[in-house]
Amino acid sequence: MKMLQFEEARRDFDRLFDLAAAGETVVIERQHQRVELRPALARTASEIAPAGHFAMDYSPEEIAELNALAAHAPQSLVP
Repeated sequence: MKMLQFEEARRDFDRLFDLAAAGETVVIERQHQRVELRPALARTASEIAPAGHFAMDYSPEEIAELNALAAHAPQSLVP
């Protein structure tokens, strides 16, 4: 684990990014707040349901209700 102050991290972010991408945890501290920089776990194809996977789980009425709710959702929640 590599730990450093914010200003140092700002000057050398490219190298820190490469360290984190290689699997090392990098901790950056600024005013007693700490943030970890580490690689995100990649999603595998098996974690993503194929199209139509849930087709038999909902009735047409339930689908219409869910679509109506989604149409009125705040835009910040819709990707």
